Amino acid sequence: MYKSRYLAYSNVVSFLQSTRWNSTNKKLYKLLSKMPLDPKHIAEAQKQRLKLKQKVSKVSPGIVNLQVLGCGAPGTPASVYLFTDQTRYLFNCGEGTQRLAYEHKTKLSCLENIFMTRTSWERIGGLPGICLTMQDVGVPAVSLHGPPGLEELFKAMRRFVILKDMKVDASEYSTGYVYEDHVMTVRYISIKRDTANIEANTTEAQEEEEALVDETDYYAYERKKDYTKQEASSTTGGQNWTRREEQSVMAYICKLKPRLGQLSLEKCVDFGVPAGPLLGQLKNGNDITLPDGRIVKSSDVRAPDDPGPVFIFLDIPSREYFKDFQAKADLFAPYQQGATEASDQAMFVMHFSPLEVMRCDEYRKFNDSFSASTRHIALNEVNGFSGYIAAHRIQHHLNQLDDKMFPLLREENNDYQNPPASDSNLLRSSSLSCLHIRPSKGIDRAQEALLNPTEYLNELDLLPEFKSALTDLKLELLPFHERRSVTLRTEQFPRMIFLGTGSSIPNKTRNVSAILILTNAHSSILLDCGEGTVGQIVRFFGNTQAESVLRSIKAVYISHLHADHHLGLIGLLQVRRKLFGDDCEKVMLFAPEQISYWLRLYDCRFETIQRGYDLVKNADLLESPLNDERLLEMGIKEVATCRVRHCPHSFGLALKMVSLGTHRDTGIEGDVKITYSGDTMPCESLIQLGRDSTVLIHEATMEDELAAEARLKMHSTLSQAIEQGRKMNARYTLLTHFSQRYAKIPRLQPEQHQSGLGTDLGIAFDNMEVTLDDLPALCKFYPALKAMFISHFEEMEQKAIKRGNKKMRLEVSKNDAAYKACSPTR
Repeated sequence: MYKSRYLAYSNVVSFLQSTRWNSTNKKLYKLLSKMPLDPKHIAEAQKQRLKLKQKVSKVSPGIVNLQVLGCGAPGTPASVYLFTDQTRYLFNCGEGTQRLAYEHKTKLSCLENIFMTRTSWERIGGLPGICLTMQDVGVPAVSLHGPPGLEELFKAMRRFVILKDMKVDASEYSTGYVYEDHVMTVRYISIKRDTANIEANTTEAQEEEEALVDETDYYAYERKKDYTKQEASSTTGGQNWTRREEQSVMAYICKLKPRLGQLSLEKCVDFGVPAGPLLGQLKNGNDITLPDGRIVKSSDVRAPDDPGPVFIFLDIPSREYFKDFQAKADLFAPYQQGATEASDQAMFVMHFSPLEVMRCDEYRKFNDSFSASTRHIALNEVNGFSGYIAAHRIQHHLNQLDDKMFPLLREENNDYQNPPASDSNLLRSSSLSCLHIRPSKGIDRAQEALLNPTEYLNELDLLPEFKSALTDLKLELLPFHERRSVTLRTEQFPRMIFLGTGSSIPNKTRNVSAILILTNAHSSILLDCGEGTVGQIVRFFGNTQAESVLRSIKAVYISHLHADHHLGLIGLLQVRRKLFGDDCEKVMLFAPEQISYWLRLYDCRFETIQRGYDLVKNADLLESPLNDERLLEMGIKEVATCRVRHCPHSFGLALKMVSLGTHRDTGIEGDVKITYSGDTMPCESLIQLGRDSTVLIHEATMEDELAAEARLKMHSTLSQAIEQGRKMNARYTLLTHFSQRYAKIPRLQPEQHQSGLGTDLGIAFDNMEVTLDDLPALCKFYPALKAMFISHFEEMEQKAIKRGNKKMRLEVSKNDAAYKACSPTR
């Protein structure tokens, strides 16, 4: 008997036909793809996209690519991108999808349809971030397809996911519904959960404390509004707080439209068709009328159409769905072995189902019903590599500077790579490159490994000044390395691990905000929790150790409610619950009180998370810092907050902690005080809170030349962050939260080039671990970092020169206008 083979991989599968893409359309597409993230350009970008959409809506696509953005490995989303020259579709959007799209140069500018198989955070956690980015590049509207609940999700997030320039349509769909456009036809199959044994849990008495309704506009300051005023509530009234559990999932059967057959010029001549635009109409499938009145049908002068292939997306979360899944087997039958036409047999089946479900006999029987030519692709924990190649590349580079502060990432082949005999039908490889599959060639193996450490190190050899800079750095670090050899790094606490050091949106170099502080051998606290934080933990520690680290997180601090600082929280709570069950110790959630509305609504209407945390309001710690037994067990003596100058309900944090391990020649004695700014412009209250800190972790979002923009967006420049540290007499200052304008390395002012960062300053990178003993050495790294990122640094210099020249021209023009206004009239 034939057994299906599962191809598990993490990059690209391209299939189908060839095409000619008009050069004008190419230029227009490239223009749209590079639209700047500036609100004033959004309206123009939307007009251009509508124009392009109308132009290509009648064009049959040629090459159609099926790209696996996320393979479902631990800490990685499972998501698939389907794209043609004109149109884009996304299937599932877990946390980290946006970053992977950026990593693999997947354009979001033409994405207008997102298909979700479930409404669990595992599948939808990346939707908020990706929608914000789509809005910025001028996408006018996006349609969400999937089970009930997607529209309710966006209503719940409307305060921190502001989509004023993009319409989101999230209608409810059921079995039998068909979506159709010029690229493909999609049939929906809703698979329901067997609720016979869970009826008692579907409703719940509403005895819980009502959550605070949050009406704050967290982005009003960017629009120069009075953000202290709250907008009127027009949509919150009548919120349904009845508990609802996921009752159905959605499967999709997609069939591409036929590719038009090749135009035969000989037949056109036989029918008397003159050269010119009539040939183009026939080629596009349109019938024409000749000048003499004769009608020539397109089908008469073209080769037979090439029928489009079929591919299926399937996601069965548990055995509770098997009953309805088996009942609807006849809906899949026309695309299995019994298909009436060979072209109707599924070419691909994309399996989002977990491995334990795929191992069930019922699921195996379903898969065995497909043709031997059908390729089965597993997007779940069977895979081992995440696909974040750039993160590995830069970590190999930084590791050359210091292998302790920048350890290599520990993505490892998991236990599923050597399956038992019963799973011998699973062919998997979690770190494979592009796998090209065509209908005529059944290639079912990877061609090369994705990671190439030798290549990454060779890249450094090509940099002209890096070798000498690295040699100088190693000489300067010798005293620190000697001191390091005396103590065990794993016994030093606190240790700071920077998981996300970028601002606003993630890119391939820096993820959004998250800092893990290990306070003792069994405890840790997380400072902010941006999208993809769990994935960062898995990649830094490896699958096995990541579980113990996730268990060690006893507290999470959220500085404010902008999306890039807390959208990873639900994913963190969900993973902890999945790994450790409902008996897992609750985390202390230090956060603005307003977060309770969002968390309570998600708990009631989507998935249970409330049992995973106890909320401690940041505002309650303004006057009375918290110090209790639970904190002391973590090695934290006191937690205090202050208000900072950013969006409403923004806070800074100060932690007084017990110092463990030997810290010689660091100037640090006794307890340790770590102050975290969150997002803020220069702020006196933060200076007072952080007075005499051991370490200040401060945002440095903007370059110094962009001080006006920093003031508008209520962020700090590089020099302002440094000055904050000196005003509060912080022993060391670490800079983080860098704008994606200078994601690799911040640019110092010319007068700072000689002195560098100074003896008390350091630059944070993703996947960087810092102990107290490392702090004095951080200031030594800047020359080597500059040599490592010299091309990026020179690019920033050129941009700074252009900004300076533009500013000079504006000033000259302004002075000329003033002079003319003051001159006597002739």
